[in-house]
Amino acid sequence: TDDHILDYMEVDASHAIFEVEVPKEWIGKTVGELDIRKKYNVNIMALRCNGVLDMNIASETLLGDDQTMLVLGNIKNIQKQFHI
Repeated sequence: TDDHILDYMEVDASHAIFEVEVPKEWIGKTVGELDIRKKYNVNIMALRCNGVLDMNIASETLLGDDQTMLVLGNIKNIQKQFHI
């Protein structure tokens, strides 16, 4: 397993939820700036910071290096984007 993958749950044969570290190139940017859903076909379900889960993700949500993301999507898209 990769160090940046913290958890994984298969939803069906082709979809999964991963808890991953925020990629370095995404830190300090908002979800809207990155246009994550459109560019990568990945949905951010929640952010976790200091053990607290925040499920109120909006386009102005700022991504930090002290967070992890729970992402949902096609396993191949997630593997490609997060280098799994």
